[in-house]
Amino acid sequence: MEAIILLAGYGSRLDRNELLHKGLLPFGEETLLSRHLKCFQVLGIQKTYLILGHNAAILKSYVKGLNLDLQVHFIDNPVYRTTGNSLSMVMGLKHCQKETLILDGDVFYPPEALINYVQQAPRSSFALVPADINDAECAKVLLNPTGTINAFITKRALTEEEKSGFGFGGEAIGFFMLRQEDVLRFVALYENDEPTYRSVLWETPFTEFARNTSLHPWNVEEEGCFEIDTQEDYATAFNRFQSHPNEYQLSQL
Repeated sequence: MEAIILLAGYGSRLDRNELLHKGLLPFGEETLLSRHLKCFQVLGIQKTYLILGHNAAILKSYVKGLNLDLQVHFIDNPVYRTTGNSLSMVMGLKHCQKETLILDGDVFYPPEALINYVQQAPRSSFALVPADINDAECAKVLLNPTGTINAFITKRALTEEEKSGFGFGGEAIGFFMLRQEDVLRFVALYENDEPTYRSVLWETPFTEFARNTSLHPWNVEEEGCFEIDTQEDYATAFNRFQSHPNEYQLSQL
């Protein structure tokens, strides 16, 4: 298996001027990024691609200093300020030749949640956590009657037709896997309509991809997964980390 971590973004909503990159948010002696990479090491990921933009040189130096037994490649996205993370993801997928794990760099989770997902979930699936169906911000997942994913809705409320016409799967928390053949098919879909997808989040092209591809939901059983967009998000995640330290320990892996 190969893996991609999306790290190009600026993270302006965190409002932390002293923070050089969102991926360096501290959790004890680790950071978001070091936690991701150490989980990858346990999983035996063969190649990891880090898609970088904001303060790329700092992240490169930081990762090299971790001295992990992990094959890491850096890909620079020079237009990260004016494009969505769909472009960053495709920049990584073009290098991937096997089934691939994709991870949003701003997700915090108990290591067991990611490890169980990778080891047990079907390929071409998305990890989901419980969510408020009326939360306009989160990546809401709509399900077909067959149980596969129909659409991803983010940054807006669901319409009444969407609420009544589909099942609600929860929130796509920010890690998902593609089969080898679906990696190639998704890149082709993106390239076929790049002007549309270049500036948007990955939820938009994956909604189109779901029309002709079975994408499976995976319900994360472990509690304590967070997407960190704001200082409030970080405070909530950090409080959970402090109050449930055993859930987040990397030393037990």
